[in-house]
Amino acid sequence: MLAVGWLVMLLVGAGEKADSRLAVIRTPAELTLTTQDGKTFQLSSLRGKVVLVSFVFTTCNGACPATTHRMVLAQEALAKSGLLDKVHLLSITLDPARDKPAVLRDYVRLYDIDAKHWTFLTGSQKQIDKVLSDWGMWARPAANRQLDHPSRVFLLDGRGRLREIYDLQFFRPRWVREDVQLLVKETEKRTSQP
Repeated sequence: MLAVGWLVMLLVGAGEKADSRLAVIRTPAELTLTTQDGKTFQLSSLRGKVVLVSFVFTTCNGACPATTHRMVLAQEALAKSGLLDKVHLLSITLDPARDKPAVLRDYVRLYDIDAKHWTFLTGSQKQIDKVLSDWGMWARPAANRQLDHPSRVFLLDGRGRLREIYDLQFFRPRWVREDVQLLVKETEKRTSQP
């Protein structure tokens, strides 16, 4: 029983109570990539915000359009709930050879995405491979210049800790909104404490 207590302390952090239904899974490694506008981006620049992270590629004819559409629906639900300014969405390409910044900008326009709250990221193949490895993702060549890959969306809290991994079939706007509300409250509670 003592070992379980130590494990909870390690996962949640010393001095914090384990009272959230969203456990701390781990803290992803820092990443530095390039935005759709050609600017350098670091994940740590979003500290203090809840972050939703997806992995897509713009020429995908499989799950990526569905993932992007569900992210759009989640963004709309968050906006209606007044949470959008406390959240940022990220989509990281799985195909950096084709998804250069200009291509990502076109993709943003195609889906009428609010780029103020949603950033698309690319980089070199080496950078993307490292990010995929760090996040437990993968992509492998498939027929017709497609990529086989899992469809997941990751939820980070305001401290940059991974708190949920959604499979696409469980990525529902209402559930995402509820999870984001919980993490926003945790962040506000933590920042209001002396």
